[in-house]
Amino acid sequence: MRWKAGLPAVALPLLCAMLAACGSGQNGSGQGGDKPAAAEETKPPKPPEPVTLTMTNHRSVGFTEKDFQTYFVEPVKKKYPHITLEYIKPTEGMYLEDLISARKTPDLIFASNGYFALLQQLDVMQDLNEYVKTNNVNLSMYDQPILDRIRQAGDKSELYSIPFSLNYGAMFYNKDIFDKFGIPYPKDLMSFEEILPLAKRINRTENGVPYIGFEPQHADTIAGQLGVPAVGSNDVPNFNTPEYKRVFDFLKQVYEIPGQIGPNGKYNWGRNGFLKDQNLAMFLEWTNDFAAPLEDAMKAGFTNWDVSGLPNFQDKLGNGRTVDSHMTFISKTSRHKEEAFQVLLESVSRETQMLVSANARISSIPDKTIQANYAKNFESYKGKKVQNIFLTKQTVSQKASLYGSKAGSIVREEQKNMALGLKDVNTALSDAQDRALKNVQEEKSK
Repeated sequence: MRWKAGLPAVALPLLCAMLAACGSGQNGSGQGGDKPAAAEETKPPKPPEPVTLTMTNHRSVGFTEKDFQTYFVEPVKKKYPHITLEYIKPTEGMYLEDLISARKTPDLIFASNGYFALLQQLDVMQDLNEYVKTNNVNLSMYDQPILDRIRQAGDKSELYSIPFSLNYGAMFYNKDIFDKFGIPYPKDLMSFEEILPLAKRINRTENGVPYIGFEPQHADTIAGQLGVPAVGSNDVPNFNTPEYKRVFDFLKQVYEIPGQIGPNGKYNWGRNGFLKDQNLAMFLEWTNDFAAPLEDAMKAGFTNWDVSGLPNFQDKLGNGRTVDSHMTFISKTSRHKEEAFQVLLESVSRETQMLVSANARISSIPDKTIQANYAKNFESYKGKKVQNIFLTKQTVSQKASLYGSKAGSIVREEQKNMALGLKDVNTALSDAQDRALKNVQEEKSK
């Protein structure tokens, strides 16, 4: 008989069998015992805990409960069923400032870059750089000037959001009026210098109806196309600049066209003049703000209109209105920042952005396929030259000042005084500068 390692050769197979049985977790009866380690590894992961996030929008930013459902609730529900979103409608006593005062700051806030200064004052915005890095977000797919503008709001290149949609300006024109007077339609992109003589050809009164060739809207909006905000980042108003002088000189030429100033000092013919009264031939407006009213006007029978790119002075042609982007901010006080960031990402995904574009909002992703989808869901836009909207690019201006909004209201008041002949250009601008500067000083002294 041969021996190996101190054991009889006939005993070795028996020992191996016994060890195998022990390793398999069998008991004496050959039943039950612990589960194999491999079974533990194939256990399905534990589902995430349910989370409820609240969301509101700044009261002056166009955002509806339908928008909330379409761009946030529905996309999130598909990918993150454990996240529930609740909308807080900004009404009396429920505005953002009210919610913050009551220590009920929402997890998500929808606003525009125009409110950076206010949101900074409220100390509510969460820097997202860490979340972008952790989630490997490719920021290069988004509109870079807008991202630059967002980073400009902070002191250390903070990224407070990823843009949801952009708001361009455009010129809308009533084809019926041009047809009525046998005047060719506006070109796809025109300068103010070209628009002025065209407007003069249209202004007239027929059968008691005053027809107005062109409505320029607001001085501060046009000045933004020249890269000059109402109040600079140094909190000094800009109404004594060459750019504002140029804008007021142009506006004065518009107001001096016979018939431009109507009865009772009517100098701004606005949206009603274009959509309701339909006596305004060319009108400048924000694309986001005008989409729904145009759809309503179609239902009321007004369909013979079209769109050109936003005009500017000849040497600045192609420069659109100042950067205006709508976006979602995550609150610093949110207890679910990671989930809130996932919600934000879904709203700016390519899939959601295709829908954003189809619903007549300009996507934050400058992609030709997405742009070609613009306003596809709007019946009123069918057959229109909607791609003319993209002939201009937004103009980047200085960092916003907290006092810009009030200063904008002041310069519009002085614009009216100039339009009605109560003040000349230089006096109106000088008074606007003094009044806006006084407001800054008074606010700072509080």
